[in-house]
Amino acid sequence: MKSYSLIFLIFVLGLLSKNRLIYISAGVLLTFSFLKLMPSSPSAQKIILDVGVILLVIGVMMPFSQGSIMIQDLYKSLFTSMGCISFIIGILSSVMAKDGVELMKNSPEVMIGLLFGTIIGTAFFGGIPVGPLVAAGLAAFIVNLIGKFV
Repeated sequence: MKSYSLIFLIFVLGLLSKNRLIYISAGVLLTFSFLKLMPSSPSAQKIILDVGVILLVIGVMMPFSQGSIMIQDLYKSLFTSMGCISFIIGILSSVMAKDGVELMKNSPEVMIGLLFGTIIGTAFFGGIPVGPLVAAGLAAFIVNLIGKFV
């Protein structure tokens, strides 16, 4: 029953902050929990996480499939200063996300801070919860940087 209260608290925070991503997600989890439909095995949870990432990538790639971004647009945008910076940041963020996965595997307690930080950032600061891996990667970068000086 304790897990219900935590998800319910997150649901209420989502409602109070008018963040539909949070309250819909928490509401779905509450419903699945009450109906005993929550996957308990790590492999089932990984599949659900993979499906979520796939849906996110589909959303990001949709302009390509609709023809609103053409190959010549892609070529032109990569050779502007903003395009070059975006390209480099894309590479760095994907590498950092890999380091974040390693940090979460080796230090699972990191996940709690990232989860609540993401919820607070989303609920109260207008963020969107799409970057836990990148957040973990940034955390790994900072932890490694501090480790070099301490």
